[in-house]
Amino acid sequence: MQTNLVAQDYLSTISTALKKGDTRNMGVFLDKTVDLTFSDNTNTYSKKQALVIIQNFLNKIEPKDYIPLQRGKSQSNNTKFNIGNLYTSNGIYKVYLLFIIKKGNYLLKELRFEK
Repeated sequence: MQTNLVAQDYLSTISTALKKGDTRNMGVFLDKTVDLTFSDNTNTYSKKQALVIIQNFLNKIEPKDYIPLQRGKSQSNNTKFNIGNLYTSNGIYKVYLLFIIKKGNYLLKELRFEK
């Protein structure tokens, strides 16, 4: 099953995880450490810790939909970003995703939720 997940589009998988509030398939696309920001509070976590924290947060806010609004790529450091709105039972959150490339794969390095 791991092979199938790696073959999937990283952005599609993470968008679906946010939309459904289910991080089960998300771990394949996370870097070894992930910077998580909730409003103005930022911390760096291991992949395993980050998944638990993201899942707990999503359980709390009850996502209804995730709509990507903007995506882009930096030519200087080969990173990609995606900005979208996460619609929840607790209001709308602006979500910022930053991906870095490692061994030919894009991995989520930073995830921000701003109300």
